[in-house]
Amino acid sequence: MQFPKDIFISYAHIDDESLIETQKGWIAEFHRALEIRLAQLLGRRPVIWRDPALQGNHIFDQQIVDQFEQVAVMISILTPRYIKSEWCVREVNEFYESCQKNIGFSINNQARIFKVIKTPVKVDMHPEKIRNILGYEFYTTDAHTGRLKELSQTFGQQTDKLYWEKLDDLANDLAGFLEGLEYQQPGHSSAVNGSSSKKTDVGIYLAESSYETLSFRDSLRRELQDNGYRIYPDKQLPLVAPVLVEEVQQYLNETTLSIHLVGENYGIVPEGTQKSIIELQNEVAAAASGSNQLERLIWIPEGREAKEERQQAFINRLNEGKEGITGADLVYGSLEDFKSVVFDKLDAIEKKRKKESEPAAVTAAVASSATGIVYLICDVLDLDDIKPLEDYLFNQGYEVVLPIFEGEESMIREDHVENLKMCNAAIIYYGNANEIWLRSKTRDFLKVNGYGREKPLSVKAIYIGGPSTPAKERFRTLEADVINGIEGLAEEKLKSVLSKM
Repeated sequence: MQFPKDIFISYAHIDDESLIETQKGWIAEFHRALEIRLAQLLGRRPVIWRDPALQGNHIFDQQIVDQFEQVAVMISILTPRYIKSEWCVREVNEFYESCQKNIGFSINNQARIFKVIKTPVKVDMHPEKIRNILGYEFYTTDAHTGRLKELSQTFGQQTDKLYWEKLDDLANDLAGFLEGLEYQQPGHSSAVNGSSSKKTDVGIYLAESSYETLSFRDSLRRELQDNGYRIYPDKQLPLVAPVLVEEVQQYLNETTLSIHLVGENYGIVPEGTQKSIIELQNEVAAAASGSNQLERLIWIPEGREAKEERQQAFINRLNEGKEGITGADLVYGSLEDFKSVVFDKLDAIEKKRKKESEPAAVTAAVASSATGIVYLICDVLDLDDIKPLEDYLFNQGYEVVLPIFEGEESMIREDHVENLKMCNAAIIYYGNANEIWLRSKTRDFLKVNGYGREKPLSVKAIYIGGPSTPAKERFRTLEADVINGIEGLAEEKLKSVLSKM
């Protein structure tokens, strides 16, 4: 269904007043930029309408309401003034009622009011009709002071970048929605989705996170949507624990993978519990994984420390595997590394689906081709020292794969990940390399399923070679078998460990 007008912008007049007399207000600049970006995406000039003469003491204009039936979408720009304005709240309610007279307010679970949050306002104070709608947050939090900063085209390089990213998100979603509406008929509930249709059958639960991870979460969500994945939650989560748990369970029933970002801060604690929204979502997902084999990834930023004791306690429980870790791959690393893990995991899910539909003979042939491969991980300093171990493995009938050391860092890393995905056994040779190198390689054992492996490694071992050091003498871990080869080739221990293959 086509509408004469694409968008009506609902706002409070005071929010368009500029602090600098010679500049346009925030709403006017937002209107201008959105119109240009939407035109680029739609291939036509959108009809965006607002009342520039709006004043706080005006009597509600029925002429505006009468035009709502001709409008496809409303953008409500939420601020403290907006929620206190009888006029603004009434615009939301009147537009909602107008929607019911044509194709409805919600199309494929997507509302026809897009909520832009210019200045933070408590969710329970939002107009009732749009309280549960996810908003586009045009503000950020200063990591040092904890103060909120509105995103703007003029407030400096960092906020300027975040502003344009957020506006582009909004414009892309609006473009997809408006294009979908052109094919929507009254009473018809076909899908309206602005994302690619490559993998629309795959749902991902991208858990709500603490404020310092929001920028990364938005970036990850954007990439996943661009690749055609359906992202949940698609509505504002309630801040009452029992209701929140129930809604998260419903979302997880629609998903193949859940992703949890664990940052420095503990996050919001909903009413009726002492656990944060971050820990609650993880707890529900762990239960779903235990009963339905839900795939899960938990990311913890490397090199950062928790700012609160209860957050550190939560992280400790995850690291120790005591609770909340069921079905999850715990990934430490940079943001970009984690993105690679996410897409490797999704590729593995796709391959698993295809394999399940293949004939049994084909599946067996593929599986047999990967048996007997040992990835012998070593540092370049140990290439000569590993020869006895390499020869032993080869003579026992194993195909031995070594890491590469020449080329671009990204290529070396990619080869390392591919080797971990392909092999049946991985052995780290700990000789002349330092403990930092060893820790990095050991963490890869924790990440390996996240890299896209369809089955766990049969063998994970650390082979300790010379020279002898106090650190090597006391080394032990629960993550892998430890083989002490300082005094010579440990054949009996190797046989015992490799028998697991």
